[in-house]
Amino acid sequence: MKSEDILYEIKKIQQSSVLSEGIMYEQINQGMSKAQAAQYEATYAFKKKLEDIQFSQEKYSNGETSMQFFEEYLLPGQLYLLDEPETSLSPANQIRMAEQINELARYFDSQFIIATHSPFVLGKLHAKIYNLDAKPLQTAEWFELDNVQFFYRFFNKHKQLFERE
Repeated sequence: MKSEDILYEIKKIQQSSVLSEGIMYEQINQGMSKAQAAQYEATYAFKKKLEDIQFSQEKYSNGETSMQFFEEYLLPGQLYLLDEPETSLSPANQIRMAEQINELARYFDSQFIIATHSPFVLGKLHAKIYNLDAKPLQTAEWFELDNVQFFYRFFNKHKQLFERE
């Protein structure tokens, strides 16, 4: 048994719990009372809906599942704590995710605290950036961060490869 197997099973349990809560929240938002929602949770229809969602998530890649989460489950007026939400996302999807976060923050009264190393996310978010590596703690522009500077130096070193005709 590998650690990935254990983590996969833990992820399935966590996802089931989150999905169940999400379905219940959706039912209450659509007018069910809490008592009716609790009864619904014991029905075949609920279990079937949960199973269908879990199956559809398993056929998608981690990145596709992440994007689905950002598109469907982030709600207005909430506080979200995100730890490296760019994991498993392509650069294009990292930018798309950052744009969705900007929209939720600007127009829908949501707040985000995000830990990230992604230059794409850092460069696209309209946010105050705290450089946790600085002593004492200070704010910084995204392009000043050591991690982003590392990317810059790497690509600049190989610049000639990108400028071939």
